[in-house]
Parts: sequence; C-alpha cells; structure tokens
Amino acid sequence: MAFVINLVTAWMVKAGSEQDLNLRATFVHLMGDVLSTIGAVIAGVVIYFSGWNWLDPLVSVMIGFLILWNAWGILRETVDILLESTPRDVDIDRMVGEMTHLKGVLGVHDLHVWSITQGLRTMSAHILTEDISISAGKNIQAEISKLVSHRYNIAHSTLQLECVGCHPDLYCNLDQPVHLHPQSEEVTVEP
Repeated sequence: MAFVINLVTAWMVKAGSEQDLNLRATFVHLMGDVLSTIGAVIAGVVIYFSGWNWLDPLVSVMIGFLILWNAWGILRETVDILLESTPRDVDIDRMVGEMTHLKGVLGVHDLHVWSITQGLRTMSAHILTEDISISAGKNIQAEISKLVSHRYNIAHSTLQLECVGCHPDLYCNLDQPVHLHPQSEEVTVEP
C-alpha cells in the first residue's frame, strides 16, 4: 500500500518539480522510496528462486547511488541560489552582445544575473547611452527587459542608464571610495 501512495504522490508533485526545488526534493524522495520498494521486491524474488544473496546489497547500493546523484543536483542548485551565482544556462557574453545590438545601447557593464528561486531570475546592469531624454531611456529599458525576459527567463531587471560623458565608472569602480560633500550634493571620488 505504501508503494502505491508514494507513486501517486510522486506523480502529483512531478508537475511542479521543474520550477520548485522543494517539490523536486520531495519528488526525488518519493521516487527513491518507490524504487527501493521495487528493487527490494525484484531482488527478493530473484534471491528466492536463485539463491543469489549478494543481489540484495547490490540493488541497495545501486538505488543509493541513484538517490545521491539526484540529491547532488538539488544541492548544487540550492547552493547556486544561496550564493547568488549566475544561472548555469545564461551566457553573459552573448547576453551583453544581444543587449548592445539594441537601438540606443552603447555599452553594458556592472551586469549581474542571479536566481532568487529556481523559477525566478533577476538582473541588474548599467547601460551606457547617448545623452537622451527620460522617455527615450524608458524605451531602451523596456526593450532590454523584453529581451532578457524572452531569451533568458529573467523576470525582473533593474537597469541604471548612464549617458556618455557622465563618468559611468563612478559607481562601478569599487576600489575607490565614493563620498558626498557635507555642504552640497556633489559627489567626488578619491584618486
């Protein structure tokens, strides 16, 4: 009876397991139970008729390796999310190339792409443009957001537009401290 319950429950969570690590871990656990039951029954029948007692530990080890292999994938993806790593299927160089081919984009720097959950990706970037109006900048942001959403499954993008001649490395050069003057709003960077 437990075999049937595990199999039905695994089938129920399978649909959401591609987009949710918790559901995938649950699916792997349930399928591990199902495979363990099937392996034990088959090994028991073969041992009963053949006397090959070594088959029981062999099947157990094989099932254990299968469960470990699936668990390793879940653990690796979990660590990538926690460390805010760039998703493995995102080619940053290609993304930058595609973004710089959009009308009005002169350059891209300080680009970061990471996953918040398995199915939710986000991005931040500095976009170099001509000295343009805010409405023209909004169009560039919309085009970039559309591109990264469709091509890279990035649901949220934070884009900072910088115009040519506006010292775009002001906030990007982390080696130099940035200070505000106490009497004014002027920003200076120590050399």
